[in-house]
Amino acid sequence: MTKSPLAKAAFPLALTLFLASCGVETPASPGSSNDTANLEIPARGKPPASESFYEPVMQRLDEDMQNYVQTGKVANLAYALIKDGEWVRTGYFGTRTLGGSDPLDEHTIYRVDSLTKVVTAVSLLMLMEEGKFSLDDPITRFLPELENLKVTRSFEAGGGGGLRPANRAPTMRELLTHTAGFAYGGGRTNYANQVFLQRDVDDAPTGDEYVKRIAEVPLMYQPGTAWSDSAASDLQGIIIERISGERLGAFMKRRIFDPLGMVDTGFSVTEAQRWRLADLTAWAPGQPLTPVEGPHQAMDADQIPRDSGGHGLVSTISDYEIFAKMLLQEGTFEGQTLLSPESVRLLRTSATEFTHPETGFPIHEPFRGTGFGYGVAVVKNTIRSGLGAPEGTYFWDGGTGTWFWIDPYHDIIFIGMSQNLSPYPVMPRKTAMTDVYHALFTDYFPSNPVVEGDTFE
Repeated sequence: MTKSPLAKAAFPLALTLFLASCGVETPASPGSSNDTANLEIPARGKPPASESFYEPVMQRLDEDMQNYVQTGKVANLAYALIKDGEWVRTGYFGTRTLGGSDPLDEHTIYRVDSLTKVVTAVSLLMLMEEGKFSLDDPITRFLPELENLKVTRSFEAGGGGGLRPANRAPTMRELLTHTAGFAYGGGRTNYANQVFLQRDVDDAPTGDEYVKRIAEVPLMYQPGTAWSDSAASDLQGIIIERISGERLGAFMKRRIFDPLGMVDTGFSVTEAQRWRLADLTAWAPGQPLTPVEGPHQAMDADQIPRDSGGHGLVSTISDYEIFAKMLLQEGTFEGQTLLSPESVRLLRTSATEFTHPETGFPIHEPFRGTGFGYGVAVVKNTIRSGLGAPEGTYFWDGGTGTWFWIDPYHDIIFIGMSQNLSPYPVMPRKTAMTDVYHALFTDYFPSNPVVEGDTFE
């Protein structure tokens, strides 16, 4: 086996130091001195982005991502890994249409589902910077319909268990951190979420009707006492509309999408964009993929009367990368400043734990080792999270199988897109994260000789 230049240099040095510690004098090598000053040990430094990852593990990333398509869980899956602003690796698996032959690329349009929440949070923080509200304002300043909220007596109760008045109205801070106590429906069986579904809150045709319906839904817990993914982002979107006087999509287009050049992001698609929209499919174990029927398949503007701040946007890998770069660069992208660095740091600073409101124990096992900031989950403990990502990495997932993360320490952005909408989630983020961080070189020894004055900074 051939030794690397580093190994050849390090072994004699280690032997010399060992013998010296034993009081043994070692002869100098021809043309050298005992102080090892002439040993040519490669310098550590920051590698070029293209050399930052171990290729065999990156191949495993592709295999793992492709496996979701090959096993029939999704019709397609695409990802982009960006480091130091450079697209290091992409993967495009499957086809845009179910059973079709049309390929994917970075301009394929996806329903990004809960990745919308991050855009909504940024929009609301922009208004906060303009002095439109403070974080400790009660949400009833903008949503007076929610003055008399009730709270379930038991978070887990499936049949009600009695109601009690809320101690106070939730604050804007609690709305942003999803600690206000609102339900969200979905597959949850506790009483508050059952009522949310019975009141058909999510299908409310207007923001005003949404607020009217959710006022009849009890909170899951007293405001500020726990965390839960919730209707808070939809309420954020309605507050944005009430403050700005604009529909949420119009506000986002004027204040975010147009300034950043995000040409394929919005709450619907145009006829010109339609051919790039990926099919929305559903998967169940042992069953073939099937297309999802309804307005969310076509994403026609006239079939989607309300812009949902929690899950309504469509976007592309290319567009969402721009948004992520703006966050990575502390609120500014190519001369366009959306947020101050202080607001971006607020967004990505953990403000709460994922805990059960009654026991204090972790409530969402996939989120162990993480907390939640003002719109994103944040890695707090690399080892406990099992993700490999360093503390301070922030991320979120969409229920259709979309995900992203931003790692400020390593200057990494990762965006993944798929389109499964069913009671059987397909969530590849954790697999992608562990693969990427297993492949990432944390120390770099350039293979070329080090020349005095060279730098990898």
